[in-house]
Parts: sequence; C-alpha cells; structure tokens
Amino acid sequence: MRARSIVELSVLLALPISAAWSQTGTFAGSVTRDTLGTAVAQAEVQLPQLNRTTATNAKGEFQFSNIPAGRYAVSVRAIGFLMFVDSVDIAPGGRLDADLLLTPTPVTLAPQHTTAAVVKRLPPGLQEMDDRMKTHLGGYFVTDSSLRANDERKLTYFLARLPALHQVYDPKGSSAVYMANALKPGARPCYVDIFMDGVPYYIGARAAPGESPPDFNDLTAFNFSGVEYYPTAAGAPAEYNGTGSGCGVMLLWTRHTP
Repeated sequence: MRARSIVELSVLLALPISAAWSQTGTFAGSVTRDTLGTAVAQAEVQLPQLNRTTATNAKGEFQFSNIPAGRYAVSVRAIGFLMFVDSVDIAPGGRLDADLLLTPTPVTLAPQHTTAAVVKRLPPGLQEMDDRMKTHLGGYFVTDSSLRANDERKLTYFLARLPALHQVYDPKGSSAVYMANALKPGARPCYVDIFMDGVPYYIGARAAPGESPPDFNDLTAFNFSGVEYYPTAAGAPAEYNGTGSGCGVMLLWTRHTP
C-alpha cells in the first residue's frame, strides 16, 4: 500500500458505498513506524466514508468489523508522522489484513538564542604587558589590535614610529634591518636587547663575535600579539633589566590566540 495525497482522499470519499450492506467483511492490521515493525500506539485509523474511527493499541493493532463490502478510503494520523492515505477493498464475508507504515515528520525547532558573558583571557606575557600599559610608568607599546589590523606588514612598519628607536641597515648592503637605540654621530650602533615571549632572543653584551642582531624585515605582524620597547634597560621591567646593556630593551610577544 502507498501513501496518497489529500486530493486522492477527496476523490475516494466520493466513491459510492456498496449496496450489499448485508454482506460485510473485516478490515484489520497494524500501524508501524519502520520496516522492523516498530508499533505506533494511539494512532487514529479512520474510514471517512463510513464515519468510523478507531485507535491502535500498544502493539499498534486495530480492527474494523461488519464493514459493508466495497471500496473505502482509509487514513491514519499520529503525532510526529505524516498523514497516511490509501484505499481498501472489502470483500463480502472476507477479512483484509494490512500493515500501514507511517513516515516520521521532520521536526523544525524554533531558533534558540543563548547569551553568555565573554571573558577575554590573555596569555600570561600579554597580560603582564597589558598591566604595564595601564600603569603609565614608561615604555612604548604596539598592541594586538594594531598588529592584527596590519597582519601583512613587517614589524619595521611599527617600530619606526617608536621614539628613540632607530632602524640600522645592514652595512653589507642587504635588506636586513636591525634596531638600535639613539645614534650618536660617529658612534657604533647600540643594538637593542630583545626578548621573545620572555626568553632572551638577542642580548648584545652576550653576543658572539660577528653575531648580528635579528633582521626585523623577517618578522611579520601576523606572528605577534604585542611589542614593548624601553629606551633604557633601567626603565624596563625588573626581570629584563639585568643584561648590562644600555641600549634599551624590546619585548616581543608571539601570537597564540585566533
């Protein structure tokens, strides 16, 4: 048996009822939700032309007795399922057993909206930088928002704007750019001490002979969430001012959050 449209049901309702009222039959069966035979209890089974209705039991079973022979529309309704419509032919003195399979109705739930307070948690190093910015005790800062807004730029783009910090180009003629403190005429560059995520990255006083500072043209904003610069080591946070260098201290904080 197959499910039929409401239009087909209307046509079936118009079918004439057999005149052989004395010749009756039985229509019985079960209502299931899948091919495994899972029963649908309390489904409403109806023969509209005869104005007869029954409900399935716990096993999904139903039965109509004393049905005049003829052809009738049959419909089945159950919560959570599409309406089932078909037709049955009742033979005089016969019994028709049928398995009626319902199709579950897709359930569309109303959109659910939830709100929650967003607590921004910074990595420890950036949190310390944020705290130092709020104290206004010295230093110059490049924030995460500035770096993210210019992801493709080199760090030299930002550092060139910091007071008392100078770009020194590699004397060998390459494009390398180093960072140094205030330059005096005729004096050698005084390269800034650099810490990366709190770890010494380049300390001039400890550098090996011929060791060059890092090339800031190789460092892109995309990889960083914060920069701090202190023109003198004495003005830097205590944990970074013991390098013995008077060329200033730079703290670089790499990006760990999306």
